[in-house]
Amino acid sequence: MRKFRYKLENILKLKERMYEQISMDLKEVSVKRMAEEDILNEIAARLNHENSSFAGTTGQSLRADELQEKSKQISYLKELLLSQSEIVEAIRAEEEIVKLKLIEAYKEKEVYNKLKEKKFEIYMEEEKIAEQNLLDEAVTNRHKALGN
Repeated sequence: MRKFRYKLENILKLKERMYEQISMDLKEVSVKRMAEEDILNEIAARLNHENSSFAGTTGQSLRADELQEKSKQISYLKELLLSQSEIVEAIRAEEEIVKLKLIEAYKEKEVYNKLKEKKFEIYMEEEKIAEQNLLDEAVTNRHKALGN
């Protein structure tokens, strides 16, 4: 029985490595997104705290410079929140692109896997036929030897 050889094995291995690499890339982008979302949540919490402390001081008498400082701090946090939101959205878009690449790499890998399976089925059928022919030949030779 001859050994099964898949002529496209190197391409299949390459497709598998590409899929694994893109999968690792997706994990990295996801970790990056989660870190940036944590920063976004921290900024939002600080803004909420500043807003609530500002609202709590409206009944108290504040100096104009304190009021102006609180207002600047809240404006700064709003700008920071907007900037961080844009960063998170950009990373989410990047993550979606990597997901699409991962899906495409998976499909390509599966095409070569299916092709390999079909080639193996054909190989097994050919081997079965060759084995049957060998058995038939052995029986024929034996019958001839007994007949002589």
